[in-house]
Amino acid sequence: MNYKVLFKTAMLAGEIMAQSGAETFRVEDTMIRLLKTSNFQFIDVYATTTGIVSTLSDPSIEPITGVKRISDRSNNLSRINEVNQISRNVCEGIITVEEAYEKLLTIRNYKTYSKLTIAFATVVATAASVGLFGGNIVDCIIAALNGMLIVSISRLSYNRVDSVFMVDVAKSFTVALMTMFCVFFFHETHSEIIIIGSIMPLVPGIPITNAVRDTLQGNYMSGTARATEAFVISLGIAIGVGAGLGLFNFIERMF
Repeated sequence: MNYKVLFKTAMLAGEIMAQSGAETFRVEDTMIRLLKTSNFQFIDVYATTTGIVSTLSDPSIEPITGVKRISDRSNNLSRINEVNQISRNVCEGIITVEEAYEKLLTIRNYKTYSKLTIAFATVVATAASVGLFGGNIVDCIIAALNGMLIVSISRLSYNRVDSVFMVDVAKSFTVALMTMFCVFFFHETHSEIIIIGSIMPLVPGIPITNAVRDTLQGNYMSGTARATEAFVISLGIAIGVGAGLGLFNFIERMF
């Protein structure tokens, strides 16, 4: 077995899983299982939400240590599942390490969903959430318009604005302001239901869940980091909604 390729494969697997929103204990477990196929004496993996450090060593080889910074993070359960399956196949001897590395490169590079599909899903999610909360058909239509605004802001801010916090503020601010103007002209609507339903795609559900799971697994640093991430996202949403409502009230008093 080419242990250098094995190490690169383990690092790539950990990178993809961390970027896809996997829990840190799952990242470490997958990498350790891959590296153990070498039967070498010393294997260490340390993963956080923002980086991975790994070492592979044995008296028969020169030690290898790798560090990988994780800067881009999203939520993609499909990629996590595919990487886990590749890891199982390597451990069971179904595929070689070289084949696994090529498969991982393919997983890292392909786009799971098109931009149009993501935009459509966002619009449907906002409208459906309002319906679940008891909104009427007009509420759902306004929420769908808010979903379009969220998608538009995401597209405009991509590779232009580095601060995710500011993007979340802009999205929630626009949603709140747009909702209040629509409610002003259509009186048979419910502003609170529309706003709550419209911001559902922005709510950090997976980071909160992973924060709890990492903490219960004893990864207190990663758990705290994920909880902080979820808090910052929630704070951005709250600030944006509050600013949007405040601006509308100010304009309403002025006129």
